[in-house]
Amino acid sequence: MRNVCLSLALLAASATAQVSWTPHVREVADFVLAQQTPQGCIPDAPEALRANEGGAMGRSLLAPAYAYRSMTRIPYRNAWREGIKWLALSMEREGPWAGTWRQAYAGKPPHVPLPTSPDGIAQDARGLTSSAALFAYNVALYAHLAGDDNLSAALRPRVQAALDFLLEKNRGPNHLFYRGWFQPKGKAAETWELCRKQYALDQADALLGLWAGSWLLGHARYRLAADRLEREIADLLFDKRQRAFGIALDEAGGLIPPAEDPESHVIQGYLTWVIGATRETEHAMKWLDARLAPDGSFRRRKGDPVAILPAAAFCLGASRVVAYNDEMRKTRRWLRDIAVTPKGGVREVADPKSPTRNDLAGWVILAWLGPDPHPFTHPPDKPAHPTTPVM
Repeated sequence: MRNVCLSLALLAASATAQVSWTPHVREVADFVLAQQTPQGCIPDAPEALRANEGGAMGRSLLAPAYAYRSMTRIPYRNAWREGIKWLALSMEREGPWAGTWRQAYAGKPPHVPLPTSPDGIAQDARGLTSSAALFAYNVALYAHLAGDDNLSAALRPRVQAALDFLLEKNRGPNHLFYRGWFQPKGKAAETWELCRKQYALDQADALLGLWAGSWLLGHARYRLAADRLEREIADLLFDKRQRAFGIALDEAGGLIPPAEDPESHVIQGYLTWVIGATRETEHAMKWLDARLAPDGSFRRRKGDPVAILPAAAFCLGASRVVAYNDEMRKTRRWLRDIAVTPKGGVREVADPKSPTRNDLAGWVILAWLGPDPHPFTHPPDKPAHPTTPVM
């Protein structure tokens, strides 16, 4: 009887800890929803000139997605659905670029594509791995969490087009994915060259998209591609000397090792969340934990601001590796107290004057809730009635 009571008490404590984040999740999600345009687009920041730069909106949509999962409030579900529909409408549907998006779009209607440099060198980009993967992930997640397959049934051809482009055009011989296609400065308007760096963060997004496609479409090629990608991430991107994941493979296939910078911090936590507990991710979390400051943020080089994203990524990784529960709780509280503005925006850095970004809202809500990144267990049910096209 005593064991039963103890178990019930632990369950109650866990539920209380989860519910305690609800007002903060609501505050952050409401800030994002207030910016959604009538077309369904969420700009990258309040009054931003751009939307979906580098696939950012796919991350922003995770704010209403998990707010809906936490509170089952219809406005969150509707905002999430309309955002997915806008992404589907902005996808290229014909020609060699079918299944892709441009690097960025105007933040205000009519949301036309905006030529935008992805790296300060190229003048524009398209066909990015993360954009396609996060679109597929959102469509499948909506079917799973909202219990509504009507939208996903209408969008399955577009999910397939997006993932097939990745497999056919963006995947390298080593089974890792390139970033996307860049337009070099000074070249003709229709000259696009494949960016042959293979970034660790893009591989994590690709895994999410391939898992989603396998579940949603039932095609074995996506599951097989995901299985192979997961193996190659461990073999090719893990730096055995530093015992942490590197930043990327360069154009020659050499590993760019982890550095003392926010990107390297984010990589360790995000890959751990996506992949789960393995020998490599356990080492990666140890590497990351060694850089955790006493207040729950991350140490940085002298003179640099304290970035918010590494703390969110640490919480994600810690939610999959139980050894860091105490540290995760401290960092979640730091995010609550430092990252979020009084109006619910999420700052880029720990400075009251810092600009906010809507994709960070998705990161922070995920950090607070620690959901399973791969919740798909069985093929989605077919709609009970014929669907009308949503486009």
